[in-house]
Amino acid sequence: MSNHAGLMERDNGTLRPFILSRAYFAGSQRYANKWSGDNMGRFDDLRFSIPMALTSNLVGLAFYGADIPGFFAGATEELLIRWYE
Repeated sequence: MSNHAGLMERDNGTLRPFILSRAYFAGSQRYANKWSGDNMGRFDDLRFSIPMALTSNLVGLAFYGADIPGFFAGATEELLIRWYE
């Protein structure tokens, strides 16, 4: 919340700040977008990211995402294609 308030003050309330956070709490969807954190480039991480995103949307986090196709561990071309599907 303090990041949001500081950015609003910096821009005189004329711009809506874009804040990307890994942590969240009740009501935080008003202030920041959420990200799943650094996941590996594996099919298991793709499989886990789908229910994580859907669950986050169910609790009101409209903007939620994961690293595509993983932040590390060298994703294959097949995984990259599947992740974008």
